[in-house]
Amino acid sequence: MRRLPFFCFLLFLLGCNDPSSTLENIAKVPSNAFELTYSIDTVMIDAGEDFVYLNSQLQISDISLDKKFLYNFNPVNYEIEVIDLDQKMLVKKIALEKEGPNSIPNSYFYRLQLADEAQEFLFHTTSHIYRTDLEGNLISSYRFMNDSKSDFRYPEENIINLQGYDSEDGNYFYSYYSDTLPDRTRKGIVRFTFDQKSLDFSPQDFLQWANDFDIFYSESESRNKGEYPEMSGISLFGDSVVFSISSVNKVWVYNFETDLTQEYSFESQLTENKKEGNYPKRVKTLEEFREAAKLKGKEVHFFSVKYDSENNRYLRITKQFVGTYSDENPNFISVLTVFDKNLNPLLEQKLNEPGFFPYGISFIKDGTYYSYLNIDDEMAFVRLKPTLK
Repeated sequence: MRRLPFFCFLLFLLGCNDPSSTLENIAKVPSNAFELTYSIDTVMIDAGEDFVYLNSQLQISDISLDKKFLYNFNPVNYEIEVIDLDQKMLVKKIALEKEGPNSIPNSYFYRLQLADEAQEFLFHTTSHIYRTDLEGNLISSYRFMNDSKSDFRYPEENIINLQGYDSEDGNYFYSYYSDTLPDRTRKGIVRFTFDQKSLDFSPQDFLQWANDFDIFYSESESRNKGEYPEMSGISLFGDSVVFSISSVNKVWVYNFETDLTQEYSFESQLTENKKEGNYPKRVKTLEEFREAAKLKGKEVHFFSVKYDSENNRYLRITKQFVGTYSDENPNFISVLTVFDKNLNPLLEQKLNEPGFFPYGISFIKDGTYYSYLNIDDEMAFVRLKPTLK
């Protein structure tokens, strides 16, 4: 996960306020303070005579700090595919081992991350985090099952979600923790220190914005289960975590050293500012689950804020349902919001049809917002390039 330049005034606040407190900032998003022009295009990635693994929609991949390379894990061939984003082509494959002392066991993978400063890859599975060098050689592993085989123990009433993010220096892992089954309600943010094998738990009330909008499906007489969780995004800067949740027009920044949470609330003039939750949250049949998901899909969705290092600002896309809904052609608009480096909103603007909707992995490179696209089983990216005057 990329390390972000941080908000100067926030660092001042962190040094001047008591711990265990929350600060709130509310701002209306202006619609005409600047002039925005933009272009949208699509670029293809050349795999030559080979192919790139796309079944996970690039969810098990990461971008180098300089945004030149994309590293995509192929769990079928057990290798990392290296994409040169400047040349727009597959340039290398890094083989991994499934068995033996240098292996990463074959299991379900949540995430692949590149810790640029540590020059390591980190693989997140359902039970472990594995660290390798850049050639795929195993360095260390950490078991998070909280059992007799684990390297550390923690309160049994907590479950750590291993879909979080690692710091660029490879020192920390950040995620959220939840209650145990069956509800798995998110309770707070957790930080794992790799060298000390220690955990810091921090309860956070704002995670209720995610808990209140999850959908759970469970058949009483079978093992059939499913969930449609509310999405959240994490960005990192040192000991601070920048958190966003797709249900509400807010961003939170938390610092582990000061135990201070800063809440940023925004008021849009073009979209709703929060989901209403007008759909069932607990269903017992697959048909009810699909119908609830469709109803949820009609409510506003805030994608994660993305940092644009080229222009020292943040970009965010919001999806808003409008008009009528059909399974074949649901009617949505996308709205781009631009923030300065201190998360002050500068502008929001509706994007003309067909709009821009981040999917799979998305990132900002050279001032351009990239979103993954599968075109006839070939890797491609839709690109949004905004210019602000």
